[in-house]
Amino acid sequence: MKSKPLYHIPIGTELTLDNHTWSVVAKDLNGYIVEGADCDQTLLTFERVESAIKSGTCEIVTRSEKEDRRRLLDFTGGFARLDQLPEAEQRNARARQGLMLAMEQMEAEGQKLTHRYLDQLIVRKSLYSRALEISGNQRLFEGVEIGPTRASATEPATIVPKGRTLANCLRDYVSFNRNPVVLINRHNKKGSHDPEKACKLTEWQIKFVKYVMAHFAKPQKPNLAKIYRDATDFFEMPELEGLRGVKYPSITTVRNWIANFSHVAMEIGRNGLRHSKNKHAGGATDIRALMYGERAATDQAYLSIFVDAKGEVKAREIDPEKVSKELGPEEVMRVWLHFMMDVATRLPLAWILSESPHSDQTQALLRMATRDKTKEKVRYGCKQDPAPAAALLLTTADNGVATRNGKTYSSQIGMGMMVQTGRTYHSNDNSFAERPFGRLQWDVLNFEGGYVGSGPGEMPGYDPKAATRLTPNDLQGVLTRYYVDEYSHMEHRGIGMFGATPAEKLEQVKAQYGEIKAPSPEERRIHLGIKKTVTTHSEGIHFMGIPFNSSALLSFHDGKPKKVNVYLDPDFPHEVTVSPLGSTKIMKADNTLTAMKDLTLEEILAVMKAAATASPEKREINNGMLREARAARAKLSGFYTDPNLPESYLRLAELEKQAEGLTQIGYVPDRSFTNTVMPGSITKRPTKKIVTRRTDSVPVADENASKTDTKYPKIKEQKF
Repeated sequence: MKSKPLYHIPIGTELTLDNHTWSVVAKDLNGYIVEGADCDQTLLTFERVESAIKSGTCEIVTRSEKEDRRRLLDFTGGFARLDQLPEAEQRNARARQGLMLAMEQMEAEGQKLTHRYLDQLIVRKSLYSRALEISGNQRLFEGVEIGPTRASATEPATIVPKGRTLANCLRDYVSFNRNPVVLINRHNKKGSHDPEKACKLTEWQIKFVKYVMAHFAKPQKPNLAKIYRDATDFFEMPELEGLRGVKYPSITTVRNWIANFSHVAMEIGRNGLRHSKNKHAGGATDIRALMYGERAATDQAYLSIFVDAKGEVKAREIDPEKVSKELGPEEVMRVWLHFMMDVATRLPLAWILSESPHSDQTQALLRMATRDKTKEKVRYGCKQDPAPAAALLLTTADNGVATRNGKTYSSQIGMGMMVQTGRTYHSNDNSFAERPFGRLQWDVLNFEGGYVGSGPGEMPGYDPKAATRLTPNDLQGVLTRYYVDEYSHMEHRGIGMFGATPAEKLEQVKAQYGEIKAPSPEERRIHLGIKKTVTTHSEGIHFMGIPFNSSALLSFHDGKPKKVNVYLDPDFPHEVTVSPLGSTKIMKADNTLTAMKDLTLEEILAVMKAAATASPEKREINNGMLREARAARAKLSGFYTDPNLPESYLRLAELEKQAEGLTQIGYVPDRSFTNTVMPGSITKRPTKKIVTRRTDSVPVADENASKTDTKYPKIKEQKF
């Protein structure tokens, strides 16, 4: 069964479907045979065309409509509707339309409106009164210019044009289907509208102007006056032009040509395609996320404010005549802001300050986005509730060094996130996270001490370094209060927000799409936490000086030290995940330092550092008292000798002398042939007394004396 068309579409009609224009060349039993601009023919079924018409995606222009529109645009100089004109021209057209309606009313009454008849003042007065009555506006002719003269105070009807003008206006009004746009003052039609005829420059002068413009549109951004001066010296004038008295076009003419040239094309020439694409390319108007946590946009910005890096009062003795007026290199600094926003609700998820952009800061940013931020609320005195923690589905970022690295990508993929990297010099890819930086600068940073301005040299009378008063922690507090208490509760006009605040959008998203998916603490520790390899002992493990232990860990230790990988979440250090090397076993251990279970890793390390680096004055007093007590105990023990006596330093010399004696070998001479005896008599007592010669007045024994006469003096003292 053949179908019949529902709508009347004659041959020659232009159909615009899916931004493509077709011309109907014939009708078939099943549809329309159409032809495109490339002369390709195809068949559009009746159902296809009718469906497009019903959905409002099909534009139909018949031949007569196309010709009427062409004739109208040619008559008015390009205006098809009255609202395209300024308000003054619209009032002129409405006043003339009132006169046209009055003339048609008079014709309907049987009046013959000739030129001479319409020239009469009484007739024009009647037209004036009828126009006021038909329009219902007594100020219809106030301030309009529709005739050769202005209305006088006594005769306001003199503003009405004469007979021939009225007759011509009525003819044109009826000819163009009573479209009031044909009743405007067509001043735009005066003069020549052909660019070639309107230009008074010769062909050589036009060539000169284009030569200067071509060199002006270069990325070196040269000065126009310099190029014009050099071109007048370099660009030779033909002899025939000189004989005709032709001169070089003025620099004002060149500027006028540049003003009429495409601004985007000139921007591309002077600033490059990448910059121009980022600045002038069409924006995106699609709603890219509907659920909370579905899409998170990340970016970094170098804040235009100085902060005191240490937050300490700096005092030192200086010489006023020699000291430099500039501050030291490490006294003040500018910081980077890492920012993450939920695209569906525009709620700020995380904000981190750092000295430089790095992957560690991006890790901390992801941890803050996937955890509760009540601590920040209490710490910095916020009145409202911050954005809740959520498991992120997709993260977008630009090509910054803080996000474009393997560590960040692997962490996000391990957490189950999809990673989308924006294209270089395409701000539309990540406009959600970039736009809040400008608002932060003008709403917050501009009113804080140390603000450096939006560009170099913007505030020549202000010294931002001298006015610096915020520490990084103070600035973090300012940002936290702004994002939690202000930004989250301001009306947002972004795509899909329609004036709702981010907090209101969150409630709407939860009502339409259900509860928020919670993040996994285990995944946070493994993929976003800190990993260290440590050795187990009888009391568990120590991670950066913090003790952790559990029954499973002690059973695994079994009296033997073993290597394990430990994963800790810096935001929740009350528990760690332990993975033995070379094993698939996964264990958990609790923080046994109960006094610090509720603190973050940063706060625990700060407490430990404060305990180790106490007050220097008190520490010096304690050290002195400790030294005195140790000296008194050493003196009373009797182990230590008096350091003022020389004998206290002789022990080392004595030990060295004894050691030297142990290392020496003595020489004994061989006497086996000097004192010999008869065999068998070695054990007999000698019969002859052996006399030993003495040198100390010991008497010598006489051989002739008897044995009883030998006497020795009594030894009174040792002679050895």
